[in-house]
Amino acid sequence: MKRTLFLAAAAVLLGACGPQTFTMNMEMRHPSLSGLDLGGKSLSVVYLDAPGKDTVFSKHLATGFAEALEKDYFEGREAVAVYRMEQQPGADYASRDTLLNLILDSGDDVVFLFDVPVFEEATVSQNRSTALDAPDSTRMVVARVPYSLNLYAYDSMNKADTVRRFVGNSVFNQVIFGSERTTDAEFLRHLWDNQGNTAAQAADIGAKSAAKFKSVWKGESFSFYYYDDNQKWIQAAEAAYDFQWKKAVDLWMSLLSTSSYSRRSRAAYNLASAFYLMGDMDLAAQWLDQSDRDEKLELSAGLRKRILNHGKN
Repeated sequence: MKRTLFLAAAAVLLGACGPQTFTMNMEMRHPSLSGLDLGGKSLSVVYLDAPGKDTVFSKHLATGFAEALEKDYFEGREAVAVYRMEQQPGADYASRDTLLNLILDSGDDVVFLFDVPVFEEATVSQNRSTALDAPDSTRMVVARVPYSLNLYAYDSMNKADTVRRFVGNSVFNQVIFGSERTTDAEFLRHLWDNQGNTAAQAADIGAKSAAKFKSVWKGESFSFYYYDDNQKWIQAAEAAYDFQWKKAVDLWMSLLSTSSYSRRSRAAYNLASAFYLMGDMDLAAQWLDQSDRDEKLELSAGLRKRILNHGKN
């Protein structure tokens, strides 16, 4: 089971005879804008290292990406491992087999693979700053480097069982130092010398690349049934209100041993809702089926729709 994070909640208990409902308003985590549902899953990031090339950019790109996911899904804890993989000639890094092998090697639920970035011809900006007027004084220029980037993602828990490919294009601005005598061509020969700037910018690009994979939060309301003539029903309602789902589930389970179809159906419905909120769609569907077999409740259709649509855009 995977636990869903909640930002806020409010509940209203309405006392009366017979079955009653209370409603909880909360912020629910939904799949990211990329379509990937990463909540409650273990993640890892891999970057390709091309032989003979400077991999400072790729390394910090992957690290910045991983750190952004850690802030969103793991409260900033170091939970997303970053791996380096040497590029092999002719290998298909977008293939399912490649990503599946990375899943098996890492042991994680989801793996992201950054392909080697493709840098196009760099140009030197004419906006130059000069510290002094002397010919040998230090001069800084900014080289604009257009690039394209492929990112592959595979979610081993997604029934689609497919590799998702994401393509990005942008411009990398590299700071280069020289003298007043340095020509543009000479500046560009030292394009990758400033590793500090390369690392900082790549990490920023990685963090921005993670934006479409971050959680989307939406306000939703969930209703639960209870009876005010039985202390266990009240205790289960109080536990649910406090997000103590294990306690609430145990109490609703104990209420199933009754000859009343109506009460048994409502306890099963509450269990279906609880498992939905904890991220276990299979158990949620099974308990809702059991609830429907005893009595088709007014709230059943809405919960059924939520379960069927979970994880879809």
